[in-house]
This record gives sequence, C-alpha cells and structure tokens, in this order.
Amino acid sequence: MGNLFFGVVLAISLGIGLTAVLLSHRLQRRYRLNYLTSYLYFQVFINVFGIYGVVGQVIARKILTQRGATFETIETIGHFFTFLGLPFLILAWYMFLRLSEEMVDSNLSHKITLAYFSVLGGAFLAYGLAIVWANVSTWSRGQYIGFSSVFTYSYAALVAVALVSGLSELFRRTPVIEDRNRRRAIRFFGMTCFLAYSAALVVSPYADKSGWPGALYVLSFFSANLIPLLSWRASLSKSCAPASLPMTPVGVMSRFVEEYKISRREEDVIRELCAGKTNKEIAESLFISLQTVKDHIYRIYLKTDVNNRVQLINLIQSRGSQDARPPRGSRG
Repeated sequence: MGNLFFGVVLAISLGIGLTAVLLSHRLQRRYRLNYLTSYLYFQVFINVFGIYGVVGQVIARKILTQRGATFETIETIGHFFTFLGLPFLILAWYMFLRLSEEMVDSNLSHKITLAYFSVLGGAFLAYGLAIVWANVSTWSRGQYIGFSSVFTYSYAALVAVALVSGLSELFRRTPVIEDRNRRRAIRFFGMTCFLAYSAALVVSPYADKSGWPGALYVLSFFSANLIPLLSWRASLSKSCAPASLPMTPVGVMSRFVEEYKISRREEDVIRELCAGKTNKEIAESLFISLQTVKDHIYRIYLKTDVNNRVQLINLIQSRGSQDARPPRGSRG
C-alpha cells in the first residue's frame, strides 16, 4: 500500500510538472511576450531539476532503504542525484529574476547576472567537492547528518533569496504601470508565487525522507510551479490579447480608423498593439518616447470607448467580422 501511494503521488507530481511546461509554452506561443519566454525557460529548468534533484533522489533513497543499504550509501546517492539537478535549479531561479524584471518592462543588469552565476557557480563546485570528500574520508553518521542539514538550509536560502529579490523588484516597479488591471494582476501573481513557494519551502526538510514525507515534498514542489502559472494565465485571458492581428486587412483597418477618427500615428500604435508588443517595445519600434506611447494609447481608448488592449482588438475583429458577413438574403 505504501509503494502504491508513493507511486501515485510521484505520477501526479510529474503530470503537474509536464502540465506547467506545456501550458507555459502555449502561453508563449499565443501571446508572444518577452517575459513569457523567460517564464517558459523557468518552468523547463525548474521541472528538470525536479526530475533529477527531487524525484530522482527520493526514489533512490526509497529503493536503497528497502534493500538495506547503509546510511552513508543512501546519503551519498541522494546527494549525487541532487548534484546532477543543481545546475538546472540555478538556471531556473535566474530566469525567475529575469521574469520579475521583464514583467514590469525592465531588464536584469549584467552586474547582477555576473554576481549571481559567480556565487552560485562556486557553491555548486563546493557542493560537488564536499560529496567527493565525504566518500574519500569516510565521514561518520553525524557528519553526514550535519552535511545534509547544511545543504537543506542552503537550498532553502537560495530559493528564499531569489524569490524575495524577484518579487521585491516586481512590487517596487508595479506602481509605474499605467494599466490598473495589469498592476492588479502582477500583484496577485506576486502574492501567489510567494505563498506557493513558501509552502514548498516549509516542507523542504522532508526532501531527504522516504515514504509519505518525501512524497509530500515532491507534490508540493511541482504544485508550487503550476499554481502561479495558472493564476497568470487567467489574468492574461482577461487583460491581454493574443498576438494574432499583425496582418489586419487594410480595408478593415482603414474603415476602423475613419470611423473613430484615429490619427496616422495612433494607427501605427494600434498596429503595434495588435502585434502583441509592450509599451516599451512600441516606443523602440516607432522611435518615440514611452510617455508618448502612453499618451497615444490613452487617446485611442477615449476615442474607441474601451478600457484595455483586449477590448480594442476585439473591437477591430468585430469590424472585420461584419465586413465578412454576407448580406441578408444572399445565397451560398
């Protein structure tokens, strides 16, 4: 019964991980926003770490325990699997830091990138050397327990620092975003991330346990990656239009522009909006300031009586649908 429960939980956890990767890929393809690419990479890297560093080491510990392996052997193999997955964990949280910056139209500085990989690259090498040293010098049981405790707290510290750093930057820059709905969505996403990953950290001390405690940790790890993604998907569906109108028919756009008295520059901005670009990308594409883009968008919303991009693009699409509709009484 215990093995069946363990297997079911692992299967569900891996299914959750696969769902997160596929969903993030679908969102990236649908909306084509820069930060969604970072989110996709985060999901790929964090779930690959989950396979090696979480599922792999939990399964190895359970098998070795059932076969009566020594405590030292179980600890060594468990740390070896975690070591294999650690580079993916480092890459994953770097992508999370990038995601946090890009969501608020900013970029991660080169200095922070260099410092991040320098510190964690050194920590990765030190962890590998410690595993080798533990086997060469035949550590005692107490030394293995101490080593495992140090790693557990170091892992929790890495996740906590990356999470807090990314979210603090996210919350700090959110007030400058002019779209109220987007501000609200980003704050909700940030709180969801904080709660989900904090819950996973609470049970992280069970990572080196076999049986149901280890299974609980595996499930919490993979669930923490999916829950914020689901919340952000819901926000995107309400506040962001798919990047599906870059080739709006000339006739449709011309009639739309004429009907709502849209200026030539405002038309340029609308076409960029329909292409799924952020305000910053529009400014760079049209060689105008970010504030000018915001002013154009504000006037466009006033003229068309809409509140966000989704409503604007739906309005344009509705004009195209009306043009494509056959006149009454016509025969197919």
